[in-house]
Amino acid sequence: MFTQLSALDCSKTAWRIKVRVTRMWPSISNASTGSDGLKGYNLILLDDDDCHVHAFIYADSWKSLADKIDEECVYVITNFYTKKAIGSLKPVSSPILINFSHSTTVEKVEEDDFMIPRHKFEFGDLGDLFGIATANTNTEYPEFSTDVIGVLEDYEGLAKIKTVHGDRNIVRFRLTDGRHPPRVTVWGPLAVATDTAYKACAARPIIIIMASVKMKTFLDYVQINTVPSTKIYLNLDNEVVSAMRQRLDEEGYVPSEKTLSSTSSAVLIPPPIIETITLKQLSEKTKYEFLKSMFLCKVKVKNIEESENWWYDCCHRSNCNEEVSKVEGKFRCFKCHRNYPIPQKRYRIAVLAEDETEAFSMVLLDRAVKRIVGKLIAERIDNQATLTDYPDELKAINGKDLSFKIELNEDNILLKSVVYIVTDAFDSEITASSKSEATNSDVEVTGFINDHTGHSQVKHQKNQNG
Repeated sequence: MFTQLSALDCSKTAWRIKVRVTRMWPSISNASTGSDGLKGYNLILLDDDDCHVHAFIYADSWKSLADKIDEECVYVITNFYTKKAIGSLKPVSSPILINFSHSTTVEKVEEDDFMIPRHKFEFGDLGDLFGIATANTNTEYPEFSTDVIGVLEDYEGLAKIKTVHGDRNIVRFRLTDGRHPPRVTVWGPLAVATDTAYKACAARPIIIIMASVKMKTFLDYVQINTVPSTKIYLNLDNEVVSAMRQRLDEEGYVPSEKTLSSTSSAVLIPPPIIETITLKQLSEKTKYEFLKSMFLCKVKVKNIEESENWWYDCCHRSNCNEEVSKVEGKFRCFKCHRNYPIPQKRYRIAVLAEDETEAFSMVLLDRAVKRIVGKLIAERIDNQATLTDYPDELKAINGKDLSFKIELNEDNILLKSVVYIVTDAFDSEITASSKSEATNSDVEVTGFINDHTGHSQVKHQKNQNG
């Protein structure tokens, strides 16, 4: 009954589609002789195949449709013409643009269609923004705008500045994924709306999605600016925001001091509760529902596998962490298909750990090792010779009582592997102390509480160690 958006071409006008309107914005011409300068209206349409297309409605046609179309609603749209998407700053990567005509009909679907997602974004990794920006042949108006996601930091609040077009509202802040912190400037009415939304956000850290932004470069820095098609979402109830929070937790994100001081009265998101179980119980978590689940196990380290390397060469991309291989003098990540002249080194050690129920081999990743030894790997590597020596600080882990935060992966679930990945590690006494403090505060605790910064336990440990 309906044509998928991905199947649209320029061959006819008798199309019929069922779509959700995910975004809307006007096109205004300063040179227009009309009273409002309206050239037309833009829509982003999304179908149940997760494909989205830019649509445009000229001003004369919009007058009859303005009261019929709202964001987030689902519509059946028929009889429109299509053409190749050309021009600059296109908001989506679809090669087709939809144009409404006087014969186009729009019928609202009263019962929401759960098959059509509410949002779709085409995110650029913050680490790639400089390359994306400098690759544009037209730096003033590049071919495509970009979608970005990260934590909102160092918010400066609403201000007015003088421009050649008169006084304009702006807000400034940083957007970060924990590694890359490009500056952001939001202009005009969107700045006012962003400031209002920011003040209404209780949960911290604030995860911000910016759809359709324009980037500029200055020296070695990227500056993100808004354009008419930009839309900003703060703490959107969406799986990508949940995934970003989980990534921040895993990587030990800590807000900047300026962000902490400006949000001290904010309400923190309730932290997830991680269940503490025995190693035997861990080995029984083999159902697919436990994939990517986190558990805490109190163990004693019985042996360090000193025959294995205590470090590995890692991909630079912040959401990858794959081991790179040396190919023709360069280090290549076969997951990201990128080359690096110098790899990033990270801890990775293998141990045998036991409790009163079982003993299993475990691989401690970078964050877990850093937590235990209290040193970055850069502080351990003074020169190439030290890479062949197994550090005394790592040998000292042998015999320690620790709490391991373990994430179940596909090997554990599908292959029933009992080699486990440790993403974080804590002194068992500190973990017990944290639980005791939480219990004394009338918080129901069934396991270890891990906050969203992932650093409350680090601070606790540092306090104990002076």
